[in-house]
Order: sequence, then structure tokens, then C-alpha cells
Amino acid sequence: MKKEMHGWTGKILRVDLSNRRTEIEDTANYAYEYIGGRGIATRIAWNELRPGCGPFDEDNLLLIFTGPLTGTSAPYSGRTTICSVAPQAYPTPWFSRGSLGGHWGPELKYAGFDGIVVKGIADAPVYLYIEDGKVSIEDAHALWGLGIYDTQAKLFEKHGKDLRVITIGQTGENLSRLAIISTETESAVGQGGYGAVMGSKKLKAIAVRGRGRLSIAQPQEFARKCRAIAKESHGSHGWPHDAELDPEKVARYGMKFQACTQGCAMPCRDARYYTRVPGVIHKDKMYAGQMDCIATLFPGIKGTFYDWQLGFEAGFEISTMSNDYGVNQWDFMMGIIPWLRDCRNAGLIADLDGRPINFDDPYFWADMLRKLTFREGIGDALAEGGQRMPGLLGFGQDLIQRYYTGWGFAGHWDGHADKINYIYYPYWIVAALQWAMDTRDPISSGHGYVQAVMCWSPDRSPDYGISWEAIKEIGTEIYGTPDAVDPESGYAAKEIPAVFHGNRSALKDSLPIDDQVFPRIFSRKTEDHRPKADGMRGLSFEYELFISATGMDISEEEFNRMSERIVQLDRAIQVRHYGRERENDESVITAFTYPENVINPFIGKPIAMDREKFLEVMDRYYRLRGWDVETGAPLPETLRQVGLGDVAEVMGK
Repeated sequence: MKKEMHGWTGKILRVDLSNRRTEIEDTANYAYEYIGGRGIATRIAWNELRPGCGPFDEDNLLLIFTGPLTGTSAPYSGRTTICSVAPQAYPTPWFSRGSLGGHWGPELKYAGFDGIVVKGIADAPVYLYIEDGKVSIEDAHALWGLGIYDTQAKLFEKHGKDLRVITIGQTGENLSRLAIISTETESAVGQGGYGAVMGSKKLKAIAVRGRGRLSIAQPQEFARKCRAIAKESHGSHGWPHDAELDPEKVARYGMKFQACTQGCAMPCRDARYYTRVPGVIHKDKMYAGQMDCIATLFPGIKGTFYDWQLGFEAGFEISTMSNDYGVNQWDFMMGIIPWLRDCRNAGLIADLDGRPINFDDPYFWADMLRKLTFREGIGDALAEGGQRMPGLLGFGQDLIQRYYTGWGFAGHWDGHADKINYIYYPYWIVAALQWAMDTRDPISSGHGYVQAVMCWSPDRSPDYGISWEAIKEIGTEIYGTPDAVDPESGYAAKEIPAVFHGNRSALKDSLPIDDQVFPRIFSRKTEDHRPKADGMRGLSFEYELFISATGMDISEEEFNRMSERIVQLDRAIQVRHYGRERENDESVITAFTYPENVINPFIGKPIAMDREKFLEVMDRYYRLRGWDVETGAPLPETLRQVGLGDVAEVMGK
């Protein structure tokens, strides 16, 4: 008899849209070596993705995977990882990943599946309907052309309101490289352009209902650990305090807390839901939904880089419109909008197809979003994403470089292109390594170092941070040297946290769990600022949850080696499929050669990257990773050490 799996459901759904066939595969083929989420998707991509495959090719794979903690009571769990050839990636669309919150992932597991592998292209618009292990490919003609909100509403009408849906808007249908895959009101796979992959496959949505239960290997032990870790945990900004709501917005707009994902264990200061916000453009409408993260810039912030004056109500309406269309808000707000303002100020452009560029005018924003979504006029170039856009329009190529750090993604926690996050030298050296070695904006699961150190520092968070002495002591314990976190350490030892958090990111994307919370490194709930919970140390929380959920009898060292295996396999895909070399990695250096945005108070002047010193850090990174220093390719012995002997054989050839 087949051994029962715990944590996983044991089934992967495979869908071929070209011939409208479905089949089931055993999760055990991958799970015990690759965990779930990003790990399983990466292994399947190595096995099946054609080298050179484009994002809109029929044989491109859309890999949608939960993990062993999805749908359980594990704190800050419930996420879903989506992988494919990323349309947004520049200059070459290549295999990458994104992450989705909400409640769709848990529902997929309750319906009996750990993940879905989609290939092929339907001959007409379709959606997948999954209910308690049964799968059908349904006609989506009535949904095609609708926004994300109306699509969900139509599916609720047909199948019931207890349904969970991921879907694309018109941006995805029109194959914009900025198209998201979304669920509920704002949870989305925002980066990568995977909504366009769904659009190319004529796959409008995946609707799921599940009534099943998940098996936990050690239910009582798991419940105890979940309670203890939830009680200890707080966000990477040093959140031992309670988040607060704005009383005026509560009264006026029905503001309340709303978790970004099923497993959220505490109210978050960045997750707000509004039940009644009057429209400014559409005065007959009353809007409801979330406005989190980068969306909070839409109203404008006086006296900052984002100093325009839309106001809250118009900003909320524009944010909601972009969500409904399915537009990547990060690229739009961090890349396209600043670039467009620079171009206007430089006299390169004054209007968008006749409408004057005016960031204080909500009708200008609405018009621009519509043009981008439906590829009207200049919107056809905007829909190609920030780094492709200037080449198509014939102006502003020099200006766009200030906002894009690498691979077609606007800056994020890099200290240079990103104008909103607080980070200074030498911490962006680690961010630069993460950018150089990744396939996308790495900070979606890289908050563990740059954001954690900065936000726990006493100068950034005087009320909630900890001392530099404590940070250096803890850094020495984790990374082996205080230079890894010392604000005066320069380029020394920065390869160590870059490798460490690269591995932890693979774990977070595979379990999957919230990257804002894990790994647990600092705490204000203990006297020594080391996170602890019921005898468990902070860095072991992920391992403790995993073994109790799955029942796998492995050491923590073996568990951590699983994450290393995923990272090495991902790099092997880049080398084999796309010919990636060290020269590609070095291309991000240009983005760091400008003076930093925030000045280190210990230094007192802005710092720009020293290319030669950074190249030495890269040398050390490659050696620590077990990659060839000249080419950046994983060495065969490195692959064999992490259990990738078959990959080593292929790479050797």
C-alpha cells in the first residue's frame, strides 16, 4: 500500500490545455527532496522545460505550487509559489518565480492537490474548475474581457461564494509583461509578468473548492510549536507592539485589518481593508478593497520623492483600478512613473497621446492605466515594462537606468534605484550580491538580511530597534563574524549573509511562509534579543514546523541542505537553458555606481559602489557557493554534494 503523506496531499495535477487533458502525478516523486513550492517547481523545470523556451510558447510551463505548511495552522503560512519563464525578465525572459498570498493555496490543498502543472495553449478562453479532487476545463468566453473583480464575481455566481479563485485581468489577456495573477482584492503574484503567461495560454482563471482535511504527522506537537512560534514572532520591522488603525479612516472609510494570507498570526500595520471609499473619477461608485505596500504611494506623499497630490480617495480609486486591470504596481510606481516624470522634466515628452502629463490629475492616471492595459497608443510600449519601454519609444534610455537594478525589475531594497526603503552602505553590498545572482527582484524573499538589519537598527527604529552591539553579537553567531553586520565593516564578509539568506529564501518559497517574518534572527521579547519559543531557537522555527508536519526523520543540517539543493538546481537551469555566465551577473554593478540614497551615520557621506572591491566580493561568493569563479557555473562536485548527481552529469557535458 502507498505510504500516507503528511503535510502534502500526495497529488499534483497536470493539465495540457492544447488537448484538454488532465492527469495526476504523485507528489512523493519530488517532495522528500525538494519540499514544495519553488523547490518542486524548479525540479520539474529542470526535467521538462525546453532550453530557450519563450514565455508565450506552447510548451512553456506554468507551475503553481503550495508547500507542506500551506493550509495548516503554521503561523505566517498559506502562500503559493508560481514559476514559469518570466515575460518581465530582461534582456532575456528566463525561468523565475513569484509568490501569492490570500486563501487560494490552502483551498487547493483542501481540494486534494499540492500543485498544478499547466502546459499548452487552449484553442479558446477557458478556466479550470477544481472541486474535491475533480477537475474540469470550462468555457471562459463569458469571462474573457472582464477585470479581476468581475471575473471572481461571475465565478461566485456560477459556483458559489465559498469558491477561491486566481485570475488575470485584461492586462494579462493582452500579454502585457506587467500582468499579475491575483486573488481576492489585492493578493497577487505581482512581479514577473505571469499573468501574461496565463493570457497566452487562454487560461482566464483557476477556481477551487475543497472540503478535505490535511494530515499532520505529529498533530499535538505541531499545534504546540505553532502556538509558541506565533506568540514569539513579529515582523522584520521590529513589531513587538500592536499595529493601530487610523480612527478617522475607520469612521469615514470603514478601515479595518485584513490578513494578506491565511496563516497570518497578527494584525499588520501594512495590511488594511477599506469597506467604503467614494470614487473621484467615477463619482457614482463606492469602492472596497485593500491598499497595501507600494499601493500606498498612489495618493502621493508630500515632501518626498512621490510628492504629487491625488489624495486618499483618488489614490484608492486608481489603486483599485490597477488591481482590477491586473497591473504590476511595483514596476508601475517604482519604475515607469519616476521615469515618465524625469522625461517630462527633461522636455522629452509633455503628454500621453494628447493628455498632458499631470500627476496631480486622477484622470491622467486612469487614462494611462487604460492605455497600458489595452495597449492603446503609447500604452503599447508601456505594456512591455520599464526596461523595454524607452527603446520602443526612442527616448529616455539614460534616465531609465536610475530606476531598474537588474533583470527588468525596478529597484527594491537596493539603496539606489529604490527611493522609499531605508538602507545604506555597507548593507546594500549584500543586496547587490542578491540582485547579481538572482533571476528577478530578489527581495520578495530576501527581506531576511537587508530589511531586518536596517529596521532593527537603533538609528532606523529608535523605539523598537536593538543596539548595534546586540546586532553584531547575533551576527557573529549566525554568520561567523561581526563584519557581516557591522555598519563600519565595508566590503568584508558580505558574501556570507548573501549565501545564507539565498538558501533561507529557497526554504521560504518552498514551505512557503512569509518572508517578512522568517528567518527569526532578532527579537525584543527576550533579554538577549535572540528569538526563542518553547525550547526552540529562532533559526530552527522552519525546521521544527516542517518535521512535525511531515514526520520526516531528518536532521536540521539535512533540511538546510534541501534549500541549498534548490538554489544550485536553479542556477544550473540558468546556465544550461540560457547560457548564463559571470558576465551576466556583473551587469547589475552599474545600478550601484551612483551615490546611495541614505547616508550611513557612521560615515557621514554618500557612498557609491567600488567596482573592483565588489568583484572581489563576487569571487568570494562564487567560492562559498561552490561555483566556478570564472564562469559562475556550479561545479560538478558541488552539485553531487547536494544530491544532484544527475544534474552534475548533464552540466559536465
